[in-house]
Amino acid sequence: MAVEFRLLGEIGVRVDSAEIDIGHARQRCVLAALLVDVGRPVTGDQLIDRVWADRPPYRARNALSAYLSRLRHLLADVPGLRITRGPAGYVLATDPASVDLHRFRLLVAEARAADRPADAAALYDRALALWRGEPFATVDTPWFAGLRASLAAERLAVGLDRNDAALAAGRHGDLVVEVAAALRAHPLDERLAGQLMLAQVRSGRQADALDTYRQMRGRLREELGADPGAALREVHERVLAGDAGPVPAVEAPALRAPAPAPAPAPPSPPPAAPAATVGNLPRRVTSFVGREADVARVVAALREGPLVTLTGVGGVGKSRLAVECAVREQSRFPDGAWLCELAPLDDDGPVSDAVAVALRVQQRQGLTIEQTVIEYLRGRELLLVLDNCEHVLAVAARLLDQLVQHAPGVVVLATSREALAVEGERLVPVAPLTAGDGVVLFTDRARTARPDLRLDGEHAAVVSEVSRRLDGLPLAIELAAARVRVMSPSEVADRLDRGRLLRLGSRGTLSHHQSLEATIDWSYRLLSEPEKALFTRLSVFTGGFDLGGAHGVCGGPGDTEDDTLDLLAGLVDKSLVTVRSSGARSRYVVLETLRAFGRERLREAGADDAVGRAHARYFAAQAGELGRSLHGPDERAWVERTLPDYDNLRTAFERAGADRDVDTALVLVTSVSELVHLRVGYEWARWAERALDLVDGDHPLRVAAIGAAARGAWNRGEFAEARALAERAGGVAPGRGTARIAYPGDVLADVALYEGDAVAALRHYEAEVRRARADDDPIRLVWTLYYVAVCRAVLRTPEQGMAAARESVEVALTTGNPTALSMAHYALGLVLKKSDPERALARFDEAAELAASVRNFWWHGIALMEAAATRAVHADPAAGAAALAVVLDHWDRVGDWTQQWLNLRYVVRLLVRLGADEDAVVLHHALVAAGKPSPLDARRFERAAAAVGADGVAAAARRGSALTGPGAVALARARLAAWARAGSPGSSALAGRR
Repeated sequence: MAVEFRLLGEIGVRVDSAEIDIGHARQRCVLAALLVDVGRPVTGDQLIDRVWADRPPYRARNALSAYLSRLRHLLADVPGLRITRGPAGYVLATDPASVDLHRFRLLVAEARAADRPADAAALYDRALALWRGEPFATVDTPWFAGLRASLAAERLAVGLDRNDAALAAGRHGDLVVEVAAALRAHPLDERLAGQLMLAQVRSGRQADALDTYRQMRGRLREELGADPGAALREVHERVLAGDAGPVPAVEAPALRAPAPAPAPAPPSPPPAAPAATVGNLPRRVTSFVGREADVARVVAALREGPLVTLTGVGGVGKSRLAVECAVREQSRFPDGAWLCELAPLDDDGPVSDAVAVALRVQQRQGLTIEQTVIEYLRGRELLLVLDNCEHVLAVAARLLDQLVQHAPGVVVLATSREALAVEGERLVPVAPLTAGDGVVLFTDRARTARPDLRLDGEHAAVVSEVSRRLDGLPLAIELAAARVRVMSPSEVADRLDRGRLLRLGSRGTLSHHQSLEATIDWSYRLLSEPEKALFTRLSVFTGGFDLGGAHGVCGGPGDTEDDTLDLLAGLVDKSLVTVRSSGARSRYVVLETLRAFGRERLREAGADDAVGRAHARYFAAQAGELGRSLHGPDERAWVERTLPDYDNLRTAFERAGADRDVDTALVLVTSVSELVHLRVGYEWARWAERALDLVDGDHPLRVAAIGAAARGAWNRGEFAEARALAERAGGVAPGRGTARIAYPGDVLADVALYEGDAVAALRHYEAEVRRARADDDPIRLVWTLYYVAVCRAVLRTPEQGMAAARESVEVALTTGNPTALSMAHYALGLVLKKSDPERALARFDEAAELAASVRNFWWHGIALMEAAATRAVHADPAAGAAALAVVLDHWDRVGDWTQQWLNLRYVVRLLVRLGADEDAVVLHHALVAAGKPSPLDARRFERAAAAVGADGVAAAARRGSALTGPGAVALARARLAAWARAGSPGSSALAGRR
C-alpha cells in the first residue's frame, strides 16, 4: 500500500493513488500541523495555537482530541503510521519520505551533495515537481501563515540553486523563459537577474542580456537607491566581453525564512571557494551539519541591517554558524569577509586592537586605534565577524556603535552569549541541534576518527541517547564522538552515566572550547556573584521551573520575587537559562549540561543538601495546596500549573526518601496521588509503597498512603497485591479531603466488584454514602453515589441506581468540580444505557468532555469506553468498531489493564453481533486464560461454537489461550479496523452518532 501525504498545495492524503477524504478544514490543519513535525512531539498547546491561534473554540482540547481520534480511524490502514500521545506531546510517526514536504527537502539535500551538475539539476527538478500550488492557502492562523511564507522562500532558494546547476549542465536554452518569469515575480533579486543574463548570452542573445542588466540597474536605483552588487557587475562585464563561460555565483543561496526543522540531512560538503576571495575566513576542515533554517535566518538578517548578533549557550555552535554564513555571503562584499576572534582577550580587553590586527591595519599617526579602524572601514564594503563578545561586551558595543554610524558599507556578524544592546542590532538566537541532526553530527565526527565504524542497530539507539543526554550541543557531541577512537559508543554513553559528561575534551582549539566544562566556566565567570548563586541553585530543578519555584527554592534571604526575577532575566540574557512558555505561565529550563556544571559548583560549596531540602519542602507545600484545589472549581488551573513540575515532584520525593523525611514524603505522596494517578500513570503508587517503608508506627497520612499504593496495584490488574496492601489499613478510613483514589476500603470493594461480587461492593459504598453525608463531604459523596450506581448497573438493576446517579449530578453541580461532574454524568449514563441509550450517549459524551478538560485520562477513558460499548450494541456496528478501537489505543497508552480487559469484553460482544464468531471465541479464551470473566456465558458460547464448528473451536481455543494481553489487544485492533473499514449495511436511529 503506497501512501502520500500532501502539504505542498492543498492538504491531502492519497493511498494507492486514490484521494482520501480527511474531513473538514480544521481536521486537515491538525493533520498538517503533525506532518510538518513528523516523528517529533507536538504539545497540545502548540497544536491548538497552530490550528486556532488566539480564537480557540470552547473546550479546544476536547475538539482537538476528537479530531485526532477521527484521524486515527481514517488512517488506521496506513502501514507503519501511528498517532500517539506521550509525556512530550502528540507524535505522528510515519516514513518522512511519504510526506511531500520532507521528500522535497531530502531530494534537495541529495542535489546539493551531487558531484555532477546534471545529476543535481535532475534532483532539483524532481523536488520542485512536488509542488502543486501554494501551501495552506486557505488557512489563516499566524503559524500556518509564517510557515507558508518560509516555504515560499525555501522554494525560491531551491529554484535558484536548480538554475545554477542547470546552467552548469548546459541547459541554458531551457531556462530563459522560466527565469524571466521568476524575475518578473521577484524584480529586485540580483541572483535571478544574473542567471537570466547567463542563460540569454549562452543562447546567443547578448543584447537581451545587456538589456536585462540595464533594467535591473534601473529598478535597484529607483527602489533601493543602490547600484548592482559586485557579482552582478562581474556578470555584466563578462557579457560585454562576450565571455559566456562559467562565472562566480551571483549570490549565496537565497533567503529562506525560519521554518520547522526539516528531516535530518546528510552533512553538506565544504563549498567550493570562488577563484579569488578577500578576507581571512578559516578553511572548513569538517562538514557543516544541519542548520539550513538557521543559515537562512542569519542571511536574511544580514541583508536587512548592519549588525546581527548570534546568541546562545556556550557550545551551541554560534561560531561555526557565523563562519558558515560568512563563507556563503562573502561574494556579496567587494572587500571580503573578515574574522576577528575575541576569546583570547582579557575581560574588557582591547577590542579595537584585535579588529585592527584581523584587518591587517596599523594605527595611523594622530588617531587612536579605534579611530583608525573606523576611518579604514568608512569607505569599504565588507563583512566583519566578531566572535565571542560576551566578556568584552561594553568595549565591543562602543566600537560597533561607531561602526554602524560611520561605516555604511560594513555589516557586522557577532557571536555572544548576551546581546550587545547596540541600536539597530538584530538578534538571532541559536538553539541546540535537532535530535536527527545531533545523530548525523556524531556519526560524521565518529567516522572521521574511525572510518570503519558501523553505527547501525544497537549503536544507532545509543548514539541517539548520547545526543539527547548532551542536549544537542554540537561542541559536546563532537567531543563525545572523538572518544570513539578508543571506545565504543556504548562505553561513551556509560561514561556520561557515571558523571563524566563535563570532562569530555580535545586539543587544538581555543582554550574555552577544549572541554565542555571550560566552555561553561567561560560563561559562569562572567556572572555577578548573585547571578552565580542563583544559577548554581537552579541546578536542583528537573524538567524546568516557574518564577514562583525559582524564588521559593533559590531566592536569597530578604529577596523579593522581583529581585529573583531580575537575576533570572540576567541569566536568560546570558543564555544560561532558556524561556519556554507554557500557556499563560512562563517556564524556564537549564540545559542538562549546564545543570551538571551547576550541581558540581553546589557540591563544591557544600550547599547541595540544603538546596535539595529547600526544593523538597517547597514542592511539598505546593502539593498540599494542590491536593485541596483539585476538589474545587479551579481544578483545571491547578492541573495546568502543576503537571509541568512532575519531574520536580519526583525529585522532591527522592530527596525526602533519602533523608528519611517521613512527613515530607507522605505529604507529597498523598497530596499529588490524584493528580498523577489520573493524568500521568501509576508510578506514584510505587512511591507510596516506598513511603510506607519509612513510617515507624502511626502517622496521620499513613492510611491515605496505603490507599494510594493499593489503588495503583488495582489499576495494574494485580488484585492480590491490591488486597494485601489495602488490608494493612485495618479497616480505618482516611480523613476528609483525602484524594479520591486513596481510600483502602474502596480498593477492597473494587477488587470484589471486578472479581464478580458486586453485592459486597454495593454494601461498602452504601455505607460510605452515609459516612460522606455525615462528614458533609460533597466530593466524597459524589464518588460513593457514583459507585452505588455502578454496582446497580452491574447487578442489572439500573433502575435502582437511578436515584443515586441523579443525586450525584445535583451534588456535583454544587462543587463546580469538573472531575466530580464527569463522574456524575457517567453514572447517570450507565443507569440509562439499556432503557434510553440515546440519553446515555449524551451523558457519556459530556462526561468524556469534562474529564478531557482537566486532562483526567482515566475518567475520559471510561466515558469513551461506555459510549463505544453503547454504540456497539445500539448503533451502526461499524461506528461501534471504530469507537472501540479508539478505546483500545487509549488504555494501551495509559497502561490500565483492568480497564483494557473490560474493553476486550465489549469487543467480544460486538464481534458476536457482527457474526465474527471465530474471532469472538479466540478472544473469549484469551480472557479466560488471563483469569478474566468473558461475556460469553454457556448459552452464547454454544451458539458461537456451533457457527465455528468443532475443529474451528479447538483451533480458536489454542490460539486464544496462547495470547498475552498485548497479543489479544493487537488481534482485537486488527479485527475492529477491518470491520470499521467495511462498514455495515444496516443502521439504527443512533447510526452515525459519534
